[in-house]
Amino acid sequence: MSGVFHGSIPADLRSIIYEHAESWPDTDLYVGCSGNFTIERTLHSRPGEGRAIHGNDVQAYSSALGWWLAGRELDYRLKDEHAEELAWLEPYLGTSTDTLATLMLGTRFLQYVGRSGVYYERMVRATVGQFPTMHGKTVAKLSALTLRLADYYCGDVRDYLRDVVPADAPVAMFPPFYAGDYEAQFAGIDEFFDWPAPSYDLLDEDGKEEIIGAVLDRPHWILGLHIARDELRPWLRGVVQTSNRGMPIYVYASSGARRVVAPAQQVAPILLPKIGPDEDLGDRMAIHVLTGGQFSAVRSQFMSKTILPGSPLLACAVSVDRKLIGAFAYLPPKFDPSTAYLMSDFPVSWTRYRRLAKLIVMAAASREAQLLLQRSLSKRLTGWSTTAFTDRPNSAKYGRGIPGVKLQKRSEPAADGIHRYQLQYGGPLGDWTLQEALAEWKRRHGKDERR
Repeated sequence: MSGVFHGSIPADLRSIIYEHAESWPDTDLYVGCSGNFTIERTLHSRPGEGRAIHGNDVQAYSSALGWWLAGRELDYRLKDEHAEELAWLEPYLGTSTDTLATLMLGTRFLQYVGRSGVYYERMVRATVGQFPTMHGKTVAKLSALTLRLADYYCGDVRDYLRDVVPADAPVAMFPPFYAGDYEAQFAGIDEFFDWPAPSYDLLDEDGKEEIIGAVLDRPHWILGLHIARDELRPWLRGVVQTSNRGMPIYVYASSGARRVVAPAQQVAPILLPKIGPDEDLGDRMAIHVLTGGQFSAVRSQFMSKTILPGSPLLACAVSVDRKLIGAFAYLPPKFDPSTAYLMSDFPVSWTRYRRLAKLIVMAAASREAQLLLQRSLSKRLTGWSTTAFTDRPNSAKYGRGIPGVKLQKRSEPAADGIHRYQLQYGGPLGDWTLQEALAEWKRRHGKDERR
């Protein structure tokens, strides 16, 4: 029934928690910062597990789940200013189970409510039409859950550790140690619903130290952090990293076996030779659909290491005269349903052509690429968009020299925490063929070579 819940901590971390729980005493188990109750579900899944489990959080979404799992009534009501706009939800707020199912679905559609624009209005209309079916399925999944909590504490985890959790009770935590994490997640529920929200202070450095100290001062505990702590090294019991450039999770515990989980990326060769450093660019451009392993291999070799990898809808190699010159990959539309998202595009890095990256973008926007995308999604697509991170106010790759490309938004600072600017670019899809793109690129950029 994990499909009911948003998100999850990695399966390998769940396995470590599962293993450590075996050595804990036969007393109640306490979880701090429950989030989506992954730790509670892991503990509950142990065969014959009869120990009572307690949860804690401060979020509207997590608290609704926690109270419901503890058998308590949910006091969530539409705010007066939104009662008319969302009056169609009232029939789905009758019981606590109905209310919880509505809130869970709300985390996906409330972001569209009240926003102007054809896309947002279409999403709300689609939600209203499909809501009876979606709500019924969610209620059925909730009714099938076997996990139950002995109690749920809605409040600051520091108060929970100090005032609620017995000093000798086992504690498991995976705290969100980033400012604003609680507020950013599931904000729609807070915006549209009144509920008995707790008061608490955002975690500063002193607060983080207080939490760690309160956990360590116990005989049985396990703690997952996104940062390595030198002072906790004697208690390091595991490092979990699920992808090559994913953020590692450091697992500290009072005792137990040590485990290391490292990523194993599946790669496969592309059966095309790469263009050489001094080779001339030929005259016949083509694109070739790549498998996941093939794209992973070429991405690891040529894409910037500061860009987190993703799983594309469509990935293609770009060749000229059967020599590999780069690759690109797309995701489905994010906002505009007719605009595909260009998640990656990069050239072979060692050629003498300074602006080869622009040719890869032009290939990604070609009529041939458009056809492959439309086949993948069974819908018409007319544009593409992408995000660039840079320390300059314009991107050298997307900024100039590609027909139809426009800067749509410039944000400062960039969300990646590395660069100064985050730039949103977009352009038409299918306005030229691959051959037309190659001819235009040679006319505009082909003579700009490294010396």
